[in-house]
Amino acid sequence: MTDDPQGTSGGRAPERGDGHPRTPADGSQPFAAPTRTPRLVLGDPAAPTGSLDGAWWPRTDNLTTELHDLITALTTRLGATTRIAFDWNRLSLSQRGIDPSDGIEVTGPLPDQPLEVMYVFGAHNRRIRILVIPPATPADAAETQMRTAVSGAADHPKA
Repeated sequence: MTDDPQGTSGGRAPERGDGHPRTPADGSQPFAAPTRTPRLVLGDPAAPTGSLDGAWWPRTDNLTTELHDLITALTTRLGATTRIAFDWNRLSLSQRGIDPSDGIEVTGPLPDQPLEVMYVFGAHNRRIRILVIPPATPADAAETQMRTAVSGAADHPKA
């Protein structure tokens, strides 16, 4: 399940001609074609600002193994990712999938950042707030949580 990640005009990556971002020759963002399509739902960028911009339901507890695919899906909306702030679990910290050469700072949560919300930053401190659904969540419950998150009905503090 993915949403059509149509973004605002700022920070758009060059396209391949089929609507997908073109991978730069230097290997930087957006990364090569995703290995798996992320289970991601993004809200309408033109909608009034709510507390969440999207929801992501990763397939594994090692979230870092899916970060390249998530970042690629967010590129049309955010541009190049510069930083990701989240309350990483021990597995994700021990098996990071983001390397220093990727140019992305991976940090712990910011003060007052809800622990289940990932902040993904782009240029000029632009930020996308994504609710992270635990991988073991049953499909029907995960879909409900994802749709609720982007409808603005989610009860998460605005940070």
